[in-house]
Amino acid sequence: MSAPLGGRPRRTWPQRLLIAFNVVCILGALTAAATLGYFNDQFGEITRIQLGSDTLRQEKERPAGAPVNYLLVGADDDTGLGADDPATRGRGTISGARTDTIMVLRVDPKDTTARLLSFPRDLWVPIAGTNTKARINEAFEGNDGAQRLIDTIKQNFGIPIDHYVQVNFASFKKLVDSVGGVPINFPEPVRARSSGLDIPTAGCYTLDGTQALAFVRARKDYQVLRDGRWQLDLSGDLGRINRQQLFIQIAIKRAIAKGIRNPATLRRLVELAVKSVAIDQQLRPSDVVDLGKRFRNFNPKNLVKYTLPVDDAVVGAAQVLDLRADEAEPILEIFRGQPAESTGGGNGEAADLQPEQVRVQVANGSRIDGQAREVTNDLTRVGFIPASPGNSATAANTTLQYAPGKGAQARLVARYLTGPVVFQESDQVTASDVLVVTGSDFQGVTAQPKAADQVPAITTSTTTTTTAPDTTTTSTTLVGELPGQTLDAASC
Repeated sequence: MSAPLGGRPRRTWPQRLLIAFNVVCILGALTAAATLGYFNDQFGEITRIQLGSDTLRQEKERPAGAPVNYLLVGADDDTGLGADDPATRGRGTISGARTDTIMVLRVDPKDTTARLLSFPRDLWVPIAGTNTKARINEAFEGNDGAQRLIDTIKQNFGIPIDHYVQVNFASFKKLVDSVGGVPINFPEPVRARSSGLDIPTAGCYTLDGTQALAFVRARKDYQVLRDGRWQLDLSGDLGRINRQQLFIQIAIKRAIAKGIRNPATLRRLVELAVKSVAIDQQLRPSDVVDLGKRFRNFNPKNLVKYTLPVDDAVVGAAQVLDLRADEAEPILEIFRGQPAESTGGGNGEAADLQPEQVRVQVANGSRIDGQAREVTNDLTRVGFIPASPGNSATAANTTLQYAPGKGAQARLVARYLTGPVVFQESDQVTASDVLVVTGSDFQGVTAQPKAADQVPAITTSTTTTTTAPDTTTTSTTLVGELPGQTLDAASC
C-alpha cells in the first residue's frame, strides 16, 4: 500500500528493473514449459484478476498483429520474509503489499520491439472513480486496486491497456537461487553497507538471492577499494541503473538457458512463476507462448525505456510530482498507438523546427582540451539553446543521443555538424533535447546546414543508457562506473 499523504518513505528496492527480471524470467519459463507438455496445467493455477468487461481493450478492437500494451504492476510484498532479512531494509514500519512500480510494456509482435514506460509513484493525478487527486500509486489500494489503477491510467493519459500483469517482488531472491545464482566478475573489492553488499576481494562471484538483491539495491554508498582506500561512486541512481542492467542481462540469459536445459530447474521456475504472478482473465496460454517464442532471442539491452518528465511539487504537507504535460505528449502518443515517426522519433523532418527551439548539450569524448565548450559556443552562434558542456568517456564515433520523441531535433543538429554521426535514442538524456558526444572523428560545426538527405537515417537501434557529461572533472568517468572498472561475467 502507499504511504499516508503526509509521509514519503524512501524506497530502497530497485523495482523498475527487478520487475523486468521477474517478468522476463517468468515468460521464458512458461514458454519453455509449453514445449514439455505441462504448461496448460500450470497456467490454470495462476491467479486471475477479475476486471470489468470494458476495462481492457478487446482483441477485436485492434488489428491483427498490432502492438499490445501490458500494464505491469510490482506488488512489493514482504510476506514470508523475516524481520532481519536484508530485503526488508528501508521498508520502515509498513508491511504487506504495496506498489511503487507502475509500467506499461508495449510489445510489437511484427518487429519484436519492446518499449517500457514508467509512471513515477508520486505522480499527482485525479484518481478514477473518486473526486480527489492523489499520488498515482494510491489508485492501487484496496480490493479493486487493479481496476482503479487501469481506469486512472486510461483517464489521465489515454493509453489503452490490453493485458494486466502483477508480479510479486519477494520472488526475486527465489528466482536467483532457482538458477543457481548469477555470476559476476568484480575486478576490485566493492561494498555498500546500506544494502549489505560486501565483496572483500577481486574475482568472480556467483551471487545468491540475498547477495544479488544487495548488489542491485546498492546506490549512495557503493564503494570500490582502489589504491588502498575506499572510493565512493558519485553517480547515484545512474550508477545503480547501469549495474542493474548488467545484472539483468546476465540473469535473464542464465535463467532461460538453465531452465530449457534442465527440466527440474524449469519445473521449479514454473512453480515459482505460478505463485509470483497474477494476470487478467483475458490473457490466454497461447498469448504467452506466442509472445515468448517471438521474443526468445530478445536482447534486454534493446528494451527502450521511457520515464515521464515531471517537476517536484508540494501539496499540503506532501511531496509529489507534477507532469510536464507538453513534454510528455510525444512519449504518450507512442503508447497510445501513434507511430514514433509522427512524434519526432523517426526520420521525418519537422519543416518548422528551428535551432532556437532545440536545447543541445555537448560532452567531450575526443579528449581534445576545451572541445566541449568550443563546440557549445559554435552551436550557440547558429541559434541552438546551450546546456552546460562537460566530459564523457572516450569515444571513437561522434554520437547524437536524443531524448524520446526528439529524433527530429537530433537530425536538425546533425545538419550543422560537418562530419559523420551516429544516432541513439536514450531515456537518460534529461538536461537537453540532444546530447552531442564528440568522438575522435568529430570535424566541426558549419554555419550553413547540410541538406536533409545528407543526414543518415535514424534506425530502430536504440539505447537506454547515455554517456552523460561530467561537468565538474576532466577525468574519463563512465556513468555508474569508477574509471577502469568493468563488471562482467565473461571470465566466470
